[in-house]
Amino acid sequence: MVVLCDGMIRSGSTWSFNVALELARSAEPHRRVFGFYNDNPAVLFAACRPRFSNLVIKSHGLDPSAYELCRAGAIQAIYTWRDPYDVVVSSMRMFGRSADHWIGALRNALRVWSFHRATGSACIVSYESIIRAPLASVNSIAGYLGLHMEPQQMGQIAKGLSLEQLKSFSQQVNNLGQARLVRKDGRVYDRQTLLHQNHIRDGGFGFGARLLDSEHLSKIDTLLREEGFEFLCTPGDRRPSIPEAEPTPLGAME
Repeated sequence: MVVLCDGMIRSGSTWSFNVALELARSAEPHRRVFGFYNDNPAVLFAACRPRFSNLVIKSHGLDPSAYELCRAGAIQAIYTWRDPYDVVVSSMRMFGRSADHWIGALRNALRVWSFHRATGSACIVSYESIIRAPLASVNSIAGYLGLHMEPQQMGQIAKGLSLEQLKSFSQQVNNLGQARLVRKDGRVYDRQTLLHQNHIRDGGFGFGARLLDSEHLSKIDTLLREEGFEFLCTPGDRRPSIPEAEPTPLGAME
């Protein structure tokens, strides 16, 4: 089995990656499980060769050349999504770069989502459901992947990958042994979980539209309409004309 976690950036895709790994390990302990991050479509094609092991890949850049693999069921995708305005603000806070850069990345993510919606080729999981109903989200992914376990096992996976547990672990990533660490683009992350220092930060739901300026709000609105996601546009009455404080933090993760 090849699983691809290809959701929006800062939408819980690292969580879905770890859930898929734990589900595969628990449901099929006789098979080896490998997981890593890679955006190269050639890697996906190579991954789909006959294998006895299970493979979980995280990516934020599904290339159209690999669409047929998803459509044909050679790859089982898990697509996580989040309020697009929150995605842009959270990405700026986490990685820097401009709002325009992340709006461009958002367009690419929406096109992947459009493909999955049109072909029914992914398990679609919202960021809000990951935070508010993690066990239900785990069950949804397990059902999609055809991995069946006892409710107690599902509960253990949801608990072990809770926001609190992952946040605590991410704060200690730099203390892991060198064999587990990967250094790339100025960041250090754990090769097993893909979590990096401060990966999980404080945030909430619906804060992005209040923190972006009118120019970038308009650009995101236009983007959502052009890509067929007008239903995600934030109503004007949720955009105060003067700055407001952010809501009480609920937690955020990629």
